Parts: sequence; structure tokens; C-alpha cells
Amino acid sequence: MDVMNAETEPIQPDQPPPPTPPSAAGGASPAVPPAVSAASQPDLSERSVSETFRSDIPWRRLLRWGMVAAALYMIATLLVQAGNALTPFIFGVVIAYLVLPIVNRLSILMPRWGAIGLVYLVGIALTVLSMTFLIPPLLEQTRNAFVQIRLPSLLELEAQALAFFELYSQYIPPEFQREIETTLNNVLNSIQNNLTSLVQQGGGFLFTQVQQVFNTLAFLLGFIIIPFWLFYVLYDQQAGLDGLNRLIHPAARKDFWAILTITDRIFSNYIRGQLLLGFVVGLASFVGLTILNMFGFNIPYTLLLAVIAGFTELIPLVGPVLGAIPAILVALLTDSPTAALAVLALYVAIQQLEAHLLIPRIIGESVGIHPAVLMVVLVIAGQSAGLLGVILAAPLAAVARDIFRYIYGRLGDPPLPAGQLPAGYEDQPSATVLMVEMVPANADPDAPRQASPEA
Repeated sequence: MDVMNAETEPIQPDQPPPPTPPSAAGGASPAVPPAVSAASQPDLSERSVSETFRSDIPWRRLLRWGMVAAALYMIATLLVQAGNALTPFIFGVVIAYLVLPIVNRLSILMPRWGAIGLVYLVGIALTVLSMTFLIPPLLEQTRNAFVQIRLPSLLELEAQALAFFELYSQYIPPEFQREIETTLNNVLNSIQNNLTSLVQQGGGFLFTQVQQVFNTLAFLLGFIIIPFWLFYVLYDQQAGLDGLNRLIHPAARKDFWAILTITDRIFSNYIRGQLLLGFVVGLASFVGLTILNMFGFNIPYTLLLAVIAGFTELIPLVGPVLGAIPAILVALLTDSPTAALAVLALYVAIQQLEAHLLIPRIIGESVGIHPAVLMVVLVIAGQSAGLLGVILAAPLAAVARDIFRYIYGRLGDPPLPAGQLPAGYEDQPSATVLMVEMVPANADPDAPRQASPEA
């Protein structure tokens, strides 16, 4: 009975376990913990497979990156297929980028919709004034300039052709004439034989023209909806920046906004500065040419020449030279060499005023690229992207340089802190991207933030 009670009596938790018998060597073995039942043990094989699948094969992360890559590829494909239909929206983005600082400053004094409405009213007023006082004389001067380039009439062309054939028959040896006539006959026969393909190409040309008409209608429709689209872009700027901030991983936010700040500051300083320089140079050219006419010179097309000078000012370094060439040629052909020298002196004075007074104050060191390097960049950009590449070559090169400096510092040993901008950016407030603060990685990205008053 005592044995049965000893076997069935449970061990109390506060009682120490029974001592273990000594080993054969005479020493005491360490205490063995109570055995765990087989039902409570996890399945080691199943646990190891699941942990291996989660740790060694990050399929969730790969799937997410794959979805992001697929979405970016689809968006890029749609943008490429849209083609010229996106041109109005490109103009809208440029306009929004230019007027956004004005709207942000006015929104401090009034509601944002009121600031946007005021900017719209000023823009409409400027457009009406331009259509009334600027566009008509500009078109008239352009038409007169083309009229001066007189094309020969049909009778004159016929007379010139007869004179050419007379010279041809007199001075070309007969053996060369036979070779030339044989070549011309072969060309005519080839045209006749390929008449069917030419007709088919003509049908394709007509189809292309009809398609071009529809593309033009879509293009015009895009310009019609741009004012409404631009209003929503300007009004919901803060919401758009907050949404973009939430899409970025918290660990990469500071780097992302630092790179975007570099790009924004260079482009904002350069583009707004170049537009202001173009306006000032065009206005100075118009006033200077008008004053020369008041002193007895006869230089026509003053408004057209001023617009050309202002537009070529957008091209770095060589823009002022390109803008002066048409004015000098017009003065030389319509008046005298003395007038051409006077126009040359006028444009040199404008260029000196721009280089020593306007550029340091308006643009400053926003680009900071040596002229020799910039000339090489202009040639490469012109060969790769045409006129637009020449205009944007300087800011793109500066952006690439400063982003390289930032990434190089972040990869250093020790690395620079995330969000620390290169030297020279501390005293230049950003016009757009400072609306989003660089929040820490552990902060709540969905928490509302106030817009920075500097923006």
C-alpha cells in the first residue's frame, strides 16, 4: 500500500526533486530538468522549413519590389505611347513650378484658393495685354521680314531654266550630255515603275495626316483642360507631398528629400533666373534699338529682334552672341556699316551689364560650372537632345555633380548623416520641397504637418 501511495502521490511544486544516485566514478551528476511531454514539443522539421522560407527567401520583399517595378514599367510605357499628347501637361508642370512659390507666399496672407485665383487673374491680364499690344506688332514685323525675302515668280524660274540649258548645251561636252540624259531617263523609268508603291505611300501619307489631325485635336483639348488641372495641382500641393512622403520607406526619406531638395534649388534658381534675364535683355535690346532709331539710324523689326535676343538668352554662354547676330545683319543690310557697328556696341554693352550686374545678383552661383567645362557639356547636350538639351544642360550638369557629391559622402567612411546637404545649400531656401519636413524614421508618417512659411 505504501508503494502504491508513493507511485500515485503527486510531487508538490515547493518540494525539491529527489537526489540522484552517485555515479560509478563516485561524483554527483548534474540535475536533469523534468522531461517535457512529446505533445508540447513543436515540430522541429516544420518550424525550420517555415523559418528558412521566411528568412532565407524574402519572397514578400521580392514580390513587393516586383510589383513596384511592374507598375513603373507600365507607367513609363503609357507615357511613351502618349507622346505629344503630354506636351500641354509638360507646359502645365513648368507653369506650376514657376508660380508655386508665389502661391505659397500669398497663401500665408489669404486662403489658398484665393491666392491661386489672384495668380490666375494676373496671368489672364498679362495674356490680354500681350495679345493686344505685343503679339500683333510682332506678327506684323515677322510677316514684313519674310516679305523682304522675295521668291522668284514662275516666269523668272522659266527664264532661269532656259538660261541654264543654254549654258548646258554650250559648255558641256556631248559625251557628258549623253551620260547625263541617260541617267535622267533611268530616273524617270524608275519613277514610272515604282508608281504603284508611290501611290501606296501617298495613301499612307494621307492616313498619317488624318491621324495627325486627331492628335492635334487631342493636343488642343489638353491645353483647354490645363487651367483646371493646374488649379488642383496648386491647391493640393501639400497633400501630394504628404502622400509621396508616405510612399517612401522611412529609412530612405531623408536621402530622398535631400536629393529632391538639391534638384529643386538648382532648377528653381537657374530657370527663374534665366527667364528674368531673358526678359531684361529683351527689354534692354528693344529700348536700345529704339534709341538708335531716334538718333537717325534706320533699324527695322526692333520688337522681333528684341524677342530673338531674349529667347537666345536662355542658351548659356553663346546665347548673347546668337541674339546679336540677326540685329547686326539687319542693320548692315538695311542701313549701313555704321549702323551695324552701333548695334554691335549696343549688344556688347548689354552683355557686359548682364555679366557684371545681372547674373551675380539674379542667378549667383546656382550652377558653378567652369565655362570651359560648360561648353563641352553644351555640345554634348545639343548633340543628344537638341535645343532643349542645350537650354537645360547647365542645371542638369550641376544637379548630377551635387547628387554625386551627396551620395559619395553618404558612402564614405564614416558616412555623412542622412539629409546633410552639400556645402552651399544652407542659406538657400527651397521653393517647393521644404513643405515636407524630414521626419525621423520612427515618426508617424500619417501625422499632419504644417507647411513651412519659407515655401
